[in-house]
Amino acid sequence: MRLLLAIFLLTLLPLLSAERPRAMVRQWQSEDGLPGNVVRSMVQAADGYLWVATAEGIARFDGIDFDAIEPDGELRQLRFAFWRMFAPEDGSVWVATFQGGLFRIRDSRLERVVHEVARSRPPLINQLILDGSGVIHFLRGEEIWKVENGTPSQVEKPSQDLIDRFARDHEKQIAGGRAVDGVAAGTVAQLHTRDGRLWAADATGRLVIDGETPVDLPGVASPYVFNELLEDREGNVWVATPLSGLARVRRSRVEPLSTTDGPEPAAFGVMQDRSGVWWIANRRGGIDRWTEEGGVEHLELVPTGYQRPVATMFEDAKGQLWVAARGGSVFLRKPDGSFAQQFQRTQVPSKVRTMQQDGQGVLWFGGTQGLASYDGTAVHVYGESDGFPKCEVTVLMRDHDRMLVGTNDGQVFAGGSRGFRLLGNPAPLKHWWVSGLLAVSPDELWATTLGGGVFLWNGKSWQQFAADDGLPDARLTSVLSDDRGHLWFGSLGGILRASRQEFLDRANKPDRQIHWLRLDRSDGLPTRECIGGYQPAGWKGKDGRLWFPTGSGVVRVRPDLVEVNKVPPPVYLRSTRINGVQPEEQDGRIEAGPGRSRVEFRFVGLSYSAPEKVTYRARLQGLDDSWRELGNQRFAAYEAVPPGRYTFEVMAVNGDGVWSKQAARVAIRIKPHFWESAWFIFTVTALTLACTATIGWYLARRRMKQRIQALKIKNAREGERTRIARDLHDDLGASLTEISILSALAAEGGDESTMRPALDQLSNKAKAVVGTLDEIVWAVNPRDDTLRSLVDYLAAFAREFLDTAGIALRTDIPRNIPETPLDAPVRHGVFLAAREALNNLVKHSKATQARLAVLHEPTKLEIRIEDNGRGFSQEWEAKGYGVANLRERMQAAGGDCSISSIAGEGVTVTLTLPLLADPSTQA
Repeated sequence: MRLLLAIFLLTLLPLLSAERPRAMVRQWQSEDGLPGNVVRSMVQAADGYLWVATAEGIARFDGIDFDAIEPDGELRQLRFAFWRMFAPEDGSVWVATFQGGLFRIRDSRLERVVHEVARSRPPLINQLILDGSGVIHFLRGEEIWKVENGTPSQVEKPSQDLIDRFARDHEKQIAGGRAVDGVAAGTVAQLHTRDGRLWAADATGRLVIDGETPVDLPGVASPYVFNELLEDREGNVWVATPLSGLARVRRSRVEPLSTTDGPEPAAFGVMQDRSGVWWIANRRGGIDRWTEEGGVEHLELVPTGYQRPVATMFEDAKGQLWVAARGGSVFLRKPDGSFAQQFQRTQVPSKVRTMQQDGQGVLWFGGTQGLASYDGTAVHVYGESDGFPKCEVTVLMRDHDRMLVGTNDGQVFAGGSRGFRLLGNPAPLKHWWVSGLLAVSPDELWATTLGGGVFLWNGKSWQQFAADDGLPDARLTSVLSDDRGHLWFGSLGGILRASRQEFLDRANKPDRQIHWLRLDRSDGLPTRECIGGYQPAGWKGKDGRLWFPTGSGVVRVRPDLVEVNKVPPPVYLRSTRINGVQPEEQDGRIEAGPGRSRVEFRFVGLSYSAPEKVTYRARLQGLDDSWRELGNQRFAAYEAVPPGRYTFEVMAVNGDGVWSKQAARVAIRIKPHFWESAWFIFTVTALTLACTATIGWYLARRRMKQRIQALKIKNAREGERTRIARDLHDDLGASLTEISILSALAAEGGDESTMRPALDQLSNKAKAVVGTLDEIVWAVNPRDDTLRSLVDYLAAFAREFLDTAGIALRTDIPRNIPETPLDAPVRHGVFLAAREALNNLVKHSKATQARLAVLHEPTKLEIRIEDNGRGFSQEWEAKGYGVANLRERMQAAGGDCSISSIAGEGVTVTLTLPLLADPSTQA
């Protein structure tokens, strides 16, 4: 019985030990930016940053970069031996020295709070807490001190509540989170983590978990000595070593297996047979048989000669192993363990990539030469007549009573011995290499591609999930289901996992999000690249583990032990630079400018489990409200940002798809140049509108004037035509009628005494008609539209008219009357007024002499007609005497008329016409 029990325990022990996740260790030393390799203390502050105290100084660590903290002022000249760090709940960070001093870190500077004690064994500060009112208290030796307003003072009579707080803080350190007391007590530090594990050194000095799982720290010689152990909020354990820097220990989520021997560990395919034996196709040729107990056994396909790598493996319904060499023949493993070639080299199937068996026991082969089946006696090659085109087959899968076939040009077929049909329109697959198939139901088929991501066949069409859906790497090599609601994918960028239900939800509602988990080197993968192009490219074992071939051997994942880091990564803005200069920030706001500026932001998201997998998205509200995916780039730059008000926001997501709780943001105002300011733009706009309105008004007024002028010209022409018609009718018509009558009388004959008066009268009337016609021609001739023509014609008319009446005329007319333009209506109206005055002089004055005087000034023309007749009184003027008619004529011409007379002394008629100033005379 004891022997059987011992055998059972020996058999079970490897399995039990295999259940424990492997510990992964990452170290940082001085070449990585750590101030020194002698690490004495470390804390995680309330904001999530990790602070490290070394013999060479203090640094803040964000998982990638160390920011050294410098002493302030004269403290830079001194050297301090830092001992222990503290991070109370208020977010402050403190550090104590071996000389009993205490510093506070504020704005990346060290501020001294407590001075060192100048003696050999000064009391050390080994605890620092906050009391109920938010005041810092620390334990210095056996004394309790406090810090208020930056000044330390001893607490003479501490309250019981304060004493209890120190006791609880001591128990908290012992219970978990941080182990620091071991160094002071001369024993090795111990850490109780939140998952119930105990981290400590064993009797030999090795760091072990729960007393049995060793943690090998690279570069640390045995026995190990640790100054401190710290568990961060994500469950990582940090080790402060006295010589080897800072180390982080976390659980491996991937288990690499050393299943291959030799210099080329790459595995092309992996599968498990019914007996639990694992078969591995490796790069160096042949095939490996592996078991937990027996390890690796290498088998050759042919006894001698060149060993081709295996492209695919398959176990049929009888438990027989079929193997196809890459670019070569198909082999069947015999009961004695050897392999026998099944088909001639020139016979199809050959160059096989994938194999399967249907429900009727027919074997199917797919590869470079297409698709073929073998029923045990004959090989049938499928072609166009079977609904299958000539193409390269990359993957085969049995789904109940049908076979599913994927090709290298993005086509998926379903069918069997009776023929095949193409599933849907292959256009969405865009000729991508189909690398894996997973059938859940007839209306749910998952297909992976090398470059195009994953595709879902819903029974009607294909739907793609790629980078826009958050897929970390579209170069997928396989797809597996863990039967826990997740799909797992091998890829050239690591092992990926996503929820099947989230896929289906996003297929129906594109706003739904898919949370991706990516496993890579930080999770224990020896290489990120999973091998693709061979089958099987992934396998689910009988125990539920998922196996993937990689370029560094085979790895396996236990899905139920893969813990997701659910701690949201806090994200912080580290700096903002505008045109290369970092401006001062006041109340979360920054002002810069004037004018367009280059704005650059630097930020960091804190996730210490896998800091290199933290990715970011950012946006500059006011410029572009859409989020911009930045990958793992920790800065964002915007070129030529115009003046305005903006808010920059950035979010971080850890490697397991958990987003920051809130975005880091900063408000920015870029001031404009004065010509870009609102008041300037408003003023210019207002002036532009005013000028536009003024010009529009001016143009409208000008057009109106032109229209009025045109109407005036038209009216003047019509009036002139009317006047000419009237003159022709009244003067010429009447005169010609009278001439006709006189001519008829003369024609009747008679003696000379009776004919002479009629002929004289006829002659006079003819002369009058000629004068009237001459006047009409002068009035309408455009060449006479001048002031000089008016004066000359008026003088000639007056001379001829008064000479006929027998009245002597004396003229007083300047010789330099200019050729000032004068409108025809004005010219004719002045002439008619002057003629009316001369008619009145001849009819009523009984004068013997008359005087015509013309006075010309630049702005006025004055015509005076004087006589030496009998004159008239003012009463006669009121009765008419032609005065009203004269004034009407002059006012119609734009001028005026005045008449003065004294009875018995003659009459003076003055005609006044305003003139426009002549520029030539002005000069």
